[in-house]
Amino acid sequence: MRPIDAVAVLVAAGLTPASGYAGPGLVILLAGALPLLWMRRAPLAVAWICAGIALAVPVLAVLVPSVVALPAAGAPIWPPAGPFAAYGAMVFAADRRPLSRWLPVIVLAFAVLTLSDRAGLVARSEAVIALAVLYGRYVSVKERLRAELAERSGRVERERLAGELHDVVTHRVSRIVLRAGVLALASGDDRARLAAEEIRATGCEALDELRHMVALLRRGTGEGFDLGLPLPNLRSLVIDSAQDGVPVELAVEGVPEPVAGLVGRTAYLVVETALADVRKHAPGAEARVLVRYAPRSVRIVVRNTGGSPSAWVTGSGPGMSLPDLRARVALAGGTLECGPLADGGFQVQAVFPTS
Repeated sequence: MRPIDAVAVLVAAGLTPASGYAGPGLVILLAGALPLLWMRRAPLAVAWICAGIALAVPVLAVLVPSVVALPAAGAPIWPPAGPFAAYGAMVFAADRRPLSRWLPVIVLAFAVLTLSDRAGLVARSEAVIALAVLYGRYVSVKERLRAELAERSGRVERERLAGELHDVVTHRVSRIVLRAGVLALASGDDRARLAAEEIRATGCEALDELRHMVALLRRGTGEGFDLGLPLPNLRSLVIDSAQDGVPVELAVEGVPEPVAGLVGRTAYLVVETALADVRKHAPGAEARVLVRYAPRSVRIVVRNTGGSPSAWVTGSGPGMSLPDLRARVALAGGTLECGPLADGGFQVQAVFPTS
């Protein structure tokens, strides 16, 4: 119960004596105002109690007029608790079925119409009840929109966290696993080989746990990476490539637009694979990554110059074959074009739709 609920009871009780009641009739109406204290917990029950009183009073006025009379024609509103009960049914029972929410309000409105010889009181009462219903619907829609916005904000944040885990952490751990595997194969020392194999196994376990965590984050969104989000941050790939001996320039043109999660992850994979191939097949080359936004599409271009056979890089890093990459791009609704350049370099270009 909140203080505003007690205020509603006091207002309904204060309007009751103005209805011209005394004795048992006054007690019945005051008892009908008291359930407003539970308007938030049981809004439909309160609405039905109010509608029942509105129906019972005219019936009792016909059966026992000496005990219960009709409300006075100059009463401000009938029944006094009616508008509050109608408002509660609209706001606090918004998750119920429409029929169960509207039925007690309709019964209440028809019960007021039984006072046919008091046209002014009927008109005032119906108008106030209608206003209470309209305001209740407004508050209900406002609260629902606020809840949906808050839920979407939470989904977007979980989506961002899952994307960072998938695109950044997995990339770095995969490099650790690959290098540990190479060390285990190349080392002639048994102890070093065992240590490298242990590092590789631990990295694989970390990747499995990371995939499980990302799956939980996806499940929490309820949409599974389908929200419109910006492209993943490609700076980590640029920094890693520079540390491995291949300088990379990153350029973004156009106004960034949100893309589907699958598109974002695939675009990240395209840049990651293209830079890994540069380190592997064109050591000593310079690379440029261009992200160009256009209406309803985004173009990813990775272009490198010719390499130098005598250049040295620390490793090629993770990557995948171009046919597999083309299949992944097609799955994301994009196209992939690869080919050599006239200056001896190579270019990988992917075009994806934006959401």
